[in-house]
Amino acid sequence: MKKPPLRVLIVEDSEDDAELLVQELRRAGYDVKYERVEDAETMAAALDREPWDVVISDWTVPSFGALPALKVLQEKDMDVPFIIMSGTIGEEMAVEAMRAGAHDMILKDRRARLIPAVEREVAEARRREEQRETKDKLLASEETLRKTEKLRSLGKMAAGLSHDLKNVCNPLSLHIQVIRRSLKRGNTADALESVEEMDQVLKRALEMLERLRDFSRQAPEKKAEVVDLNHIAHEAAELAKPRMASGGRRMSVIHEEFGSPPPVLGHAGEIVSAVVNLVVNAIDALKEGGTITVRTGEEDGKAIVSVEDDGPGITPEMQHRIFEPFFTTKGQEGTGLGLAMVFACMQRHGGTIALKSAPGEGARFTLSFPPAPAE
Repeated sequence: MKKPPLRVLIVEDSEDDAELLVQELRRAGYDVKYERVEDAETMAAALDREPWDVVISDWTVPSFGALPALKVLQEKDMDVPFIIMSGTIGEEMAVEAMRAGAHDMILKDRRARLIPAVEREVAEARRREEQRETKDKLLASEETLRKTEKLRSLGKMAAGLSHDLKNVCNPLSLHIQVIRRSLKRGNTADALESVEEMDQVLKRALEMLERLRDFSRQAPEKKAEVVDLNHIAHEAAELAKPRMASGGRRMSVIHEEFGSPPPVLGHAGEIVSAVVNLVVNAIDALKEGGTITVRTGEEDGKAIVSVEDDGPGITPEMQHRIFEPFFTTKGQEGTGLGLAMVFACMQRHGGTIALKSAPGEGARFTLSFPPAPAE
């Protein structure tokens, strides 16, 4: 039976011995292409020039030999079977050769072992090559999947930040109206106050965009800072208030009940966005108006911020899915990203978010943060 082509590199100083070896391989059915080398330089050049299926080396070649030839092959980092043929070789030398990395050793008076050894080692080498190709393809697929997942995550984050930016930037139009009216009346004090408020809004918006940019570049997360939750809660309430003037809803009242929460370690802009989301959701729930209470304090050693409304409440069925991305109770008006972003924010800060609600009894969302370590 005709066998596949076989490319053989022969390390041998005798051309006649090399021809005998090739004839034996051809008698076994191989279509042999071979090259004979007898020194390191010509062997290295042959390895660079084309691929080989097997290297067969005589143990003794003047000024060269099997072990130096094996070293040349290994320096090329090629997975090519290396078979040694020898007239006489001691057990010690045979062990040394196998330890050095030779795949097999055959005595010249036992040539019957040559063909099975070549077949076995060539088949093993091809199997290893297939495994490497499979592994490379798997790694390439994993890299593609990783990039796809990153893009998907980036898309989700962009959508979430777009949602948060809309909430945070909502007051800008109101402040512009205040500035226009104040300047017409010559009231520069009120105009300057609105400019200060706008400056704070833009600062938070830029922080959000910075988070998206850092994520897209896979930049290390910025160092956390000590955050005052009272300041955060007040800022969030102020940022959310203009929402009450949109959508034709009745005005609600926002109460601030601040206690003495311990300082927390975190990213102020991100926490502001989380609390704004909760206050905006409360405003949206109170279509007929109502009361929203923003509280801070300490519970069970944790720093807490809670947002409570006296609206229609949330059904148990909805509570099970309320933090899922893209799940919304607002129909076409909602993106389903607000509470998912809040949940993710609390995970990043090592905290928790809890919901207490029942139909007709309003809803209270509580953010719990671990206190900043004592210095």
